[in-house]
Amino acid sequence: MRLRKKIAVVGVATALVASVVLIAPAQAVSKDLVVGITLDIDKLDPQAATSFATVRALGVVYGSLVEVGPKLDIRPGLATSWGFNAAGTQLRLHIRKGVKFHDGSTFDAQDVKASIERILDPATKAAARANLLTITSITTSGLDVTLHLSTPNVPILAALDGVNMAMLSSDDIKAGKIGKSVNGTGPFKFVSWEPGQSVKLEKNATYWGKAPKLDTVTFRVIPSEASVLSALNAGTVQFAVITDPLIAKQVGKNLKMYKTPGLAYMVLQLNARKAPLNDVNVRLAIQCAISRSEVVKTAQSGEASIIGPITSPAYRSNPNDRPCPNADIAKAKKYLANAGYATGLTIKSIVAPTQFATASAIAQSLKSQLAKAGITLELELVDDSTFISRWLAADFATAIANNGGRIDPDTMYTRYFTSTGNLNKVAGYSSATLDALFIKGKSTSKVAERKAAYRAISEELENNAVWIWLFAPYEYRVTSKSLTGFVPLATGSLIELRKADLK
Repeated sequence: MRLRKKIAVVGVATALVASVVLIAPAQAVSKDLVVGITLDIDKLDPQAATSFATVRALGVVYGSLVEVGPKLDIRPGLATSWGFNAAGTQLRLHIRKGVKFHDGSTFDAQDVKASIERILDPATKAAARANLLTITSITTSGLDVTLHLSTPNVPILAALDGVNMAMLSSDDIKAGKIGKSVNGTGPFKFVSWEPGQSVKLEKNATYWGKAPKLDTVTFRVIPSEASVLSALNAGTVQFAVITDPLIAKQVGKNLKMYKTPGLAYMVLQLNARKAPLNDVNVRLAIQCAISRSEVVKTAQSGEASIIGPITSPAYRSNPNDRPCPNADIAKAKKYLANAGYATGLTIKSIVAPTQFATASAIAQSLKSQLAKAGITLELELVDDSTFISRWLAADFATAIANNGGRIDPDTMYTRYFTSTGNLNKVAGYSSATLDALFIKGKSTSKVAERKAAYRAISEELENNAVWIWLFAPYEYRVTSKSLTGFVPLATGSLIELRKADLK
């Protein structure tokens, strides 16, 4: 009897173990999201990031004081509240309590002060430095940080959003670790970067918001968007950023697609400090030779919005307010003749085919159209890293660029088109009139006055054909149906992956 009882007990135990073995895999399923991207990141310093790939990846690792939401509203980030003084010359921010960096250290007001001072330091080469130049000093008191301004600056609050305004550890800044190691406050922690292959992140269980449901997020570099779509269909990738409308149209019912009007824009940048582009007649000739609708039709399959300089919805430029709203070859040739190029001229343009899926198609469309006016566009095809380095150095006559937009015109263009802007070298143009208009636009909270200032800015940029603004593409985010909870943002940020889940 005892032996039988023992056998019975062993049998029950064996059954229990078997049942545990059967259900354990279901309980232990990991939630690992793979994001298909065609471009690798190029650096680990968030404040100096200009590549879209770097901005997206580091944007879920670092946090900023405020965030731009789905409705383009400014919402709390690492700051929970804020307010200007009556004169608009001080902005006080109350810092979120209990936030930890990924290394376990506490985020505080001193980190905010050190981070902003680092952005303001010209040696940092921070991408958004110009947006903070009205800051004269920063003081702290407990969890409060006060930005003292040389002049009222209404849009400075919107300027505090995004990865270029990442809040860093003051200890890391002092130790010279920024760009060498990664230590943020965001929903995901940096694990590794294999250049040309992947960037791996893991969830931050102590994130100040709700802890992410995803265990890991891996940005995997895949050569083309067609291959990215194949990986989505095969299930080896669950999320992708698509820029080619033709690929987007191939997305089947087995996948989910989010199509969002974007703030980013495609532009033919002209370096007005280099001959022959220093002659406004040459620039106007280029503007008049180009049909934006033709570019959108041939290169974007009709999937884009024709634009003027400003894409910020509340201040959007009228795309028809320019000397040549539509192609006018006769007028283009007249401008060329006025510049002394009646028989035509040749200009070069840098383009990175890998930077944007339709970059080559855009380049070919522009080349074909300009030829009708006697302008030969010689295309210099370069890789993305070369494009960025030459772009930042203003080492080009013209450049076919995909630039990020912002919800406020000041934060969008102060860095480009003011004489003290940190990207004015790239812009190739500034004027005393623009400097005064940008000051006027930022120093008032009256919407009508701000709109008047930015309308005047847009007019000067267009009337002088400073650049040739083309179109704003859509933001396509394609996911597997197993991914839930993701919210697309017009800014291009992927921060809402913090709310996503894999079922």
